[in-house]
Amino acid sequence: MKRGLLFIFTLLFGINLMAQMAPNKVLNASDIAVIDDKVMMSGDEVLKDLIREPNPVTASMRMAAPINEYIVGTSTYDLQTNNTVMDRILHHHDGTISVAWTRSSEFNTSWTDRGTGYNFYDGTAWGAQPTARLESSRCGWPSMLATNSGREIAVAHNTDNSYMQMTYRNTIGSGAWSDTIISSQDSLGTYRYLIWNRSAVGGANGESIHMIGVVASSAFGGTLFNGLDGALVYYRSLDGGATWDIKDMQLPSLDSSYFNSFGGDNYAIKTQGETVCVAFFGGWDDTFIIKSTNNGDTWARTTILDFPVDKYSADDGIDLDNDGVMDTLFSTDGCGALLLDHNGMAHVFAGNMRVLDADLADGGTSYFPGTNGLLYWNENMGPDTTGQISNSIWWSSNMIVIAGAEDLDGDSTLTYVAIATYYASLSSMPSVGIDAAGTIYVSFSSLMEIYDSGAQNFRHVNIIKSYDGGMTWTDPIDITPISLFLGMSECVFASMERDVDDKVRLLYQKDMEPGLCVRGDEDAVGMNDIVYLELDTNFVVSAIGNNPSESNLSLEIYPNPTKNQTTINFEIEKPSQVSINVLDVLGRSVYNSNTTLGKGKHLVILNVENYDAGIYYINTQIAGKIFNNKLLVTK
Repeated sequence: MKRGLLFIFTLLFGINLMAQMAPNKVLNASDIAVIDDKVMMSGDEVLKDLIREPNPVTASMRMAAPINEYIVGTSTYDLQTNNTVMDRILHHHDGTISVAWTRSSEFNTSWTDRGTGYNFYDGTAWGAQPTARLESSRCGWPSMLATNSGREIAVAHNTDNSYMQMTYRNTIGSGAWSDTIISSQDSLGTYRYLIWNRSAVGGANGESIHMIGVVASSAFGGTLFNGLDGALVYYRSLDGGATWDIKDMQLPSLDSSYFNSFGGDNYAIKTQGETVCVAFFGGWDDTFIIKSTNNGDTWARTTILDFPVDKYSADDGIDLDNDGVMDTLFSTDGCGALLLDHNGMAHVFAGNMRVLDADLADGGTSYFPGTNGLLYWNENMGPDTTGQISNSIWWSSNMIVIAGAEDLDGDSTLTYVAIATYYASLSSMPSVGIDAAGTIYVSFSSLMEIYDSGAQNFRHVNIIKSYDGGMTWTDPIDITPISLFLGMSECVFASMERDVDDKVRLLYQKDMEPGLCVRGDEDAVGMNDIVYLELDTNFVVSAIGNNPSESNLSLEIYPNPTKNQTTINFEIEKPSQVSINVLDVLGRSVYNSNTTLGKGKHLVILNVENYDAGIYYINTQIAGKIFNNKLLVTK
């Protein structure tokens, strides 16, 4: 399957045609920005302008192995996160499985019954689909946890009472659920309005809970917190949530010296024993990690993508090259994922995004919804020191592209009808797991070129993997079963179980309409399936076509940067098919070759003398192994 690392494609609104006619498609339309009208939803909102769907979609059937699907629940509230996906699936040591999501069964736009949906697999069968939330009052956006002692926990923010709470029971899979409040109290006994949690269990004994969330901004009736209109704060419990010894702590540099505010859900937290790591996906701010190796006592920051302006506000304007034209900038789309591997090293994934603030009088900014590319970084790649600008486009070379929405029809151009509004890359919403051998598995929701409703293209869940700690990655494979509805399903917000054994396990949301009702497109309210999916890891290997026998293959590109030419240097152990594709920053192919080379060392010289100055992406495939490199051409 051809890689579609085509970075910049843009939204043109599709034309609704008669069912018997083929839909028109957008052909690589670039450089069209749309206003970023994204609203961070707390879940309190009543969306009175939406229309109830009179005939909700019937839930789909269970799919057969090797990809096994089971509908564990449903929800009419379809915004499972503002940005990053919470941890919502746990595969326990005894083979049982717990899953959680935000649910509602109401066909209106108040969703008064909203809260945590929960189901449990007892080793033989799933329980009945839930008909009510876990909590005693209205909540949303749960993180699913379990301590080493067997306490089962859902952390969510309570929108009836404006605080963060923990719903728990002391035995996994059985017993009544109880609620307890996590948020701090002021001197009058008023609880801190805290929303959009991310939580993880760690510590030497597996009883520490680490949580981050945002103090409510003025948009939700909050007040400034140490100068921030919405502050990201850290909480810690050392005893499974019975008490909290740290509350409302601002981690290093997350203060008013560097930020104006923090929004919803563009961060993640993970643990590996005593190591705790927080990742923040900046958009118009830096993308970075903050890490502790002593269970949250002390922290250190590493910047992954150093956004060129601190504390940027809409209408400030960014003209880094002083040419009188406001610059467009590559950043992350806020939808990211974080993994701590078996050695505690951080691996970070995020959707690529291009942003612009061209109108300095409208109070807002713009983004490019057709931006493509799943970005990757790990700690071996070091902090960001390589920001570049050319032709009024700024980018960082620190994060690399490892996947993207693909050219599935083989015409060398990614085409589509229109893009449903998620305010995300065409390849985004990553989630990640790792097996005992260190193989990394990444799922992401990708725009599918060949599947559309006539008005918009669908998204499916895709998976890639790396055998070598992130150095190389396999081609994506669409793991969405297509036999029943011929690919006409919208698959988003996948959460992967971190620990992979012989199976990859995910929980995701699916319906038959691209986009959402809660935000963005504001589609009619309908029923969404919450789907548990598992697939055999051997199936993933064979389907992707990765060849572990070539795992020692390496590749070098030098000089880089260069003015005139660069050399691709590699050695192969047997005759192999070698393809090289060079893309510019707009996703246009500027060089392509495909040939069979014999055993031995090879030097491929690329003449770039006539290339415009800027960044280029070299995609090299050798014997099924894929290398993605950035090349900087200077003049």
